[in-house]
Amino acid sequence: MKKLLLGLVLLILLTSCEQGNHDNVESSPTHEIKTYKEVIKDGKVEIDGISYDIQSVTKITNTYDDNENIIEKITANDNSETRIELLYENNKVIEDRGYSNRKLRFTTYYYYEDNLLIKKKTVHESGLETSIEYSYEDKTEMQTHYNSDSSISFISTAYLDDDGNILKNSIANVDGEVTGTTTFYYENELLIKGIREKEGKKIASFNYEYNKFGDKILEYNILSGIKDNVLIAMLYDIEYDENLLPKTVTIYRVQSLIAEEDIRDY
Repeated sequence: MKKLLLGLVLLILLTSCEQGNHDNVESSPTHEIKTYKEVIKDGKVEIDGISYDIQSVTKITNTYDDNENIIEKITANDNSETRIELLYENNKVIEDRGYSNRKLRFTTYYYYEDNLLIKKKTVHESGLETSIEYSYEDKTEMQTHYNSDSSISFISTAYLDDDGNILKNSIANVDGEVTGTTTFYYENELLIKGIREKEGKKIASFNYEYNKFGDKILEYNILSGIKDNVLIAMLYDIEYDENLLPKTVTIYRVQSLIAEEDIRDY
């Protein structure tokens, strides 16, 4: 459970930094919107002159309300389909429900105070409950993650710039010992790079590319091992609706060992 929660919070932190901005962008026909530049053919993709097998293909379908809030997200691949329904109040999500194979798997409730999220509670299919409590100080946000027995799983602390972007995130265990940090870098208000370290050593790097709408079209991630490096790349093919909101997103995922000299220099 702890490993699962750790993965979820890191995912949430990264995706919260990657929001695209569609304001003041001229309308364009879908076929003119730039996606990834790599070519996919016969289940393979060439990246920097090297051909890689595509490990999985995932398709996400979004449905929006009149305020451009996502009210349904369906994620499908060869093996499964999941659906999340989101409920809003004053344009703030107050509840989401996750379904798999048409069965309710979890419900998450969101609690606010002075327009700030202060708690998120998830009730799982088994009846167990996990939660996250949020606290805020000047340019600092803290998330305390609780297990189903109400014990603390870990604590995540985000350090922000003047625009609210996360500059650095640290993960600490219940004893307050920092077990890892991630430093984030931005360009034109878009997250372009993240460096994760543990005990002063780089263990992963995350790199992002975007189209002109500020939507992510490529992730190029390197997990640094003692002997081997692993490339995890994800290519995003986006189809927009009439409001230039991502209607469907198809994600092609690559995972492969990669030699040091073949790692892309960002």
